[in-house]
Amino acid sequence: MNVTITPGGLAGSVTPPPSKSQAHRLLIAAALARGESVITNVALSQDIEATIRCLEELGAEFTVDGSTVTVRGMGANAMSPLRRMAYPHLDCGESGSTLRFLIPIALAVRGGGVFTGHGRLMERPLKPYFDLFDEKGIFYEQKDGALTVSGLLTPGEYRLPGNVSSQFFTGLLFALPLLNGPSALIPTTPLESEGYIQMTLQAMAQFGVELPVTLSLPPHYHPQGNQTYHAANAAVEGDWSQAAFWYAAQALGNPVTVVGLDRYSTQGDREFLDWVQMVKNEPLSGRGVVSIDVSQNPDLVPPLAVMGALMNGRLGIENAARLRVKESDRLASVTAVLSALGAGVEEGPDFLKITGRERLAGGVKVDSFNDHRIAMMAAIAATRCVKPVTITGAQCVAKSYPNFWEEFERLGGSIRREYSLSLAPIGPDNWKDAVFLTTDQARQNPLEQKWVAGNAFSLLQAAYDPAWTCRLICSDGESVGFVFFGRWEERGGVPLLCRYMIDVDCQGRGLGTQALPLVLAEMYALYGRRDVYLTVAPENLCAVRLYEGFGFRPTGEFDEREAIYRLSAPEGA
Repeated sequence: MNVTITPGGLAGSVTPPPSKSQAHRLLIAAALARGESVITNVALSQDIEATIRCLEELGAEFTVDGSTVTVRGMGANAMSPLRRMAYPHLDCGESGSTLRFLIPIALAVRGGGVFTGHGRLMERPLKPYFDLFDEKGIFYEQKDGALTVSGLLTPGEYRLPGNVSSQFFTGLLFALPLLNGPSALIPTTPLESEGYIQMTLQAMAQFGVELPVTLSLPPHYHPQGNQTYHAANAAVEGDWSQAAFWYAAQALGNPVTVVGLDRYSTQGDREFLDWVQMVKNEPLSGRGVVSIDVSQNPDLVPPLAVMGALMNGRLGIENAARLRVKESDRLASVTAVLSALGAGVEEGPDFLKITGRERLAGGVKVDSFNDHRIAMMAAIAATRCVKPVTITGAQCVAKSYPNFWEEFERLGGSIRREYSLSLAPIGPDNWKDAVFLTTDQARQNPLEQKWVAGNAFSLLQAAYDPAWTCRLICSDGESVGFVFFGRWEERGGVPLLCRYMIDVDCQGRGLGTQALPLVLAEMYALYGRRDVYLTVAPENLCAVRLYEGFGFRPTGEFDEREAIYRLSAPEGA
C-alpha cells in the first residue's frame, strides 16, 4: 500500500497503542507459568501475533477476545516433560524480540528448536548467543534462512557485553530461573537500553519469579534455579515508543494531546519528553546545537530525527550504531527519507547530524524500507512539507501500530491510499480461507452465522462447479476479500456479479473502490465486454454508492428482495 499525504496540521487527543515491549514480556511470563493468566489491553500487532504463535508451539494455549488474551501456561520448570517432545518450529515473522527472547527459552523448555523469520530478521545479529553457545557446548546452525539450536542450557555464569541489544539479556533472564541451579548474568561493559531490562524484571516479578540484582555498575543478575512462574493477571501499559511520534508532531506545532500513558512507567522510552524539551529549548540559548546520546533508546531516533529536521538549529544523534541492524538500516533509511523531503542530514558510522529548516519541500515519493518506524516518521514529516508526499509500503506500520493511518486521519491528516491489488483463483485448497476471512471471531464485528453458511456454500460451489468463478482479492500479498461471479442463466446467460466482499477490517479504506475495476476486467476477460448485472439490497447504502460510482444503474426489477443493477458494456466493445 502507498499512502499520499497532503500537508496540513494535526489536532486532537490520541491514545497510543499498548506497549508492544511490555506485551511480549507479559505474554511470555504467562506462557511459562502454571495455571491460567489474563492479559488485558493487548494490541495484536504482527510482532505480538508472532510471539503468541511461537509460544503456542512451545506448549502454551491462548484464547484471544478483542484486546484480552487468556493464557493457559505450560508450567515450565527444571523437570518439565516438554523437554521430551520434538523440537518446535518457531516462525518469528519479522519480530527481533520474538526471536531473541525465545532462543534461550526454547533451550530451557524443549531442549532447542528451529527458528525461521521473514524480511531481514534472520540477518540480524545473534553472535552474542553464539559465543555463549560455543562456551556452553550448545549446538547451533544457521542455514537456508533457518536457525537450529539444540542442547542443554545449564546453570552457571553467563557473560554478555553490555552494548549488545537488551533482547539477549531478556531472553536469558526469562530462561535461567527454570534451570536446576543458580546462575549469574553479568554484563562485561556498561549496559545500553537498561530500561528494557527493567521491564523484563518487572514482568518476571509480576509472575512470581525472584531475581536478585547487585548494586554494582553495571548491575549483575543472579537468578535462582528451580523456580516456577505463577499465573497472574496483568494489563499492558500505553506504548511510549509509539507515543513519541505524536509528541514529535506536537513539538512541531500540531495541537495533539497524548493520553493514556503512565508517567512512572519502567519503559525507558518515556525519556523522549526530556529530549523534546532539549530540542525545543537549547537552540534558544545561543549555541544552536543539541547532541543526544541514543544508546539507551535507539527506537526513538526516527521521531527525534523528524523533530531535528524541522527545528531552529542543529541536532546531533550519537552512539546509534545499533540502528543499522533494525528492520532497516535506520541510519541510512532516516537519512534517505528526510533528505528526499528536503532536510539537511549528514550520516556517519554511528551518528546523524541534522540541520533544521522551517519547512521541507516534499513533492516526492519516499520508501518506507518496510520499516514501521520509518513510515511513521515520514508521515509526521509530511505534515510540515510544502507539497504532498507519497510513502511506499506504508502497510508496514501493522508491525507495531496497526491503526496508525486511521489515527492519523482522525487527527485531521489528509491521506489517500493506493493498494497493490491482485486476484487469485479460489479452488478446493483455499475456499475455506476466503469464507473465514471475514468471520474470524477475534474481530470486533464478526458476521452472522446465516451469512457464513450462505457464502460457504457459494464458495464451495465455486471451487468445484466450472460454471462459477471465484477470486481471492489480495492487497500487497495479503488476502482482504473475495468475489464470486458466473452466468445468470435465468436471464439468458448474462454475466452476474453474485458476491463482492471486502474484509470488515478493511472497509472504509478505499479497498472496495480500488479492487472493483480488477474484478470487472476479470469478468470482461472471461465473458467478453458486455453488460454486467448484480443484485444488491437497496438498504445497503454503502454498496449501492460503490456500484453506482462505477456506472451500475437500477433496472427497476427485483430478484426476490434485492434490486437488479446493470452496468452497460464499455463503449467500443
